[in-house]
Amino acid sequence: MLDFLANDLLLALAVILTVGLAIGKIKIGGISLGAAAVLFVAVGLSAANPDILMPALIYQFGLAIFVYTIGLSAGPTFMQTMKSRGFAMNIAAVVVLIVLIGLGMVVILLPGLDRITGAGMFAGALSSTPGMATIVESVPHLLGDGRSPDAGAPAVIGYSLAYPGGILGAILVGAIGAKLLKVDHIADAQKEGVLASPLQYRTIRIDRLPNCDSCTVADLSGLIEADVIATRLVKSQGQQFLLEPTSRLSVGSIIMVNGTDEELDKAVAALGEEVDYTADGTDLEYVRMVVSNPDVIGSRIRDLHTMRDHGFLISRLRRGDQDVVPHPDDVLQPSDRIRVVTSKSNINNVREFIGDSEKSLASPDLLPFALGLLLGIALGAIPIPLPGGITVSLGFGGGPIIMGLILGALGRTGPIRWQLPYHSNKTIETLGMAIFMAGVGTKAGGGFREALQDPTSFMYILMGLVLTVASAVLVIAVLMSWRKLTFDESMGVAAGITTNPAIIAYLNTATKTELSARGYTAVYPVMMIGKILASQALIVLLL
Repeated sequence: MLDFLANDLLLALAVILTVGLAIGKIKIGGISLGAAAVLFVAVGLSAANPDILMPALIYQFGLAIFVYTIGLSAGPTFMQTMKSRGFAMNIAAVVVLIVLIGLGMVVILLPGLDRITGAGMFAGALSSTPGMATIVESVPHLLGDGRSPDAGAPAVIGYSLAYPGGILGAILVGAIGAKLLKVDHIADAQKEGVLASPLQYRTIRIDRLPNCDSCTVADLSGLIEADVIATRLVKSQGQQFLLEPTSRLSVGSIIMVNGTDEELDKAVAALGEEVDYTADGTDLEYVRMVVSNPDVIGSRIRDLHTMRDHGFLISRLRRGDQDVVPHPDDVLQPSDRIRVVTSKSNINNVREFIGDSEKSLASPDLLPFALGLLLGIALGAIPIPLPGGITVSLGFGGGPIIMGLILGALGRTGPIRWQLPYHSNKTIETLGMAIFMAGVGTKAGGGFREALQDPTSFMYILMGLVLTVASAVLVIAVLMSWRKLTFDESMGVAAGITTNPAIIAYLNTATKTELSARGYTAVYPVMMIGKILASQALIVLLL
């Protein structure tokens, strides 16, 4: 059977995906590997028969589309994160990387370990293929003339031995740490605004307007320091009118406000008192619609001129499973579901403007996706000169995620809309991740087989695991104590240091939130370069 699979790699890929995804659903002690199990099935099969080896194109393409879609989805919040917590995350990650260089030297200099193989182990523990390549290219130059061009080859063996344990170690830290610390993933995500609480509405009589004599609706949220949106003005006769951002608020006015219970409590405390009111009998209605009109997709809410030209307000924005209060700078993405307030007679006009067509979203325009992926792969191929005459690149993992972050933040460039519908993005992300893990797992399996035949190899596996676990634990300890980050976001930074998609794939599945992904994307680009430099620094210090 193994020989048969080796001769039919397409069938082998299907077997790895099917068995891996099935095993990933199994829970032991409340912990499951999820899609990350695909990697270990691939390692197992290729260790049993090294001829089961996927072409490099398989995992390269899988990784490229996986990280590109992650970048697209994370792009809108990435720039905001970098202006605040993202900078501190990267500082912490760089400090941890420096500490790991020192720890790596201590481990590699243990008796019985080869320095070149050990340097490759260091790169494998941090899942840095470019770092390993840097070591291989550096060794002949560092050892001087007359040395074989293949003098750095032992680094590849060390990398292969440490790589699977590097993934498993980080996953175990995430799983066991969450259990020991009794992490409530959903509560933490809600606290950080990644997973919003359910939205409600209340009717408030304004008895006071703090620090403002003539406020507009646009000023309200900032003045009372509550994330709410006022949608309607209620007259004494029960009539209701839509509130524009420029509408003036005054003491005695009765307004209808949307937000979470916590934020609405702040609004009531700041403005006056809640009053009983029913919306029945009014000409205004709430209607949920899906954003599908190409002319609307990629636009900021403030640029739509909804009240002036189309007679409606957006009171809620739902992306994925989250309802959030819309803000003027929010960029509408394909498949966003918005709750609009408009008159009954205007509903059809608004629906035509927004699109509200699930059918059109089922056939997304893949040309911008292909173009963005092309730009990302091209960016990853640009050579980056380093000291010593070595040239490296961001590769098919670093280039696409950076381009995805940029294009995701832009939303649209002229007529080109970069974002995919939410469900399409998630489907491609999951498929790319699974294909990547299947391909790269077969690549590492051969090294595992050799390790089983050489007792010394187990030392490299063990020491690589030590480095991986130390990296994750150190990051979590620093960020949770220094920056008061949640466990999930800190673990996302730890995954970002490894830049390994399999780890963030497990975290996304285990936590069921995007909190880890926020930490992952914040440090990924810097760590792609940082680990290359760290690997080079380590081999220079060792030789």
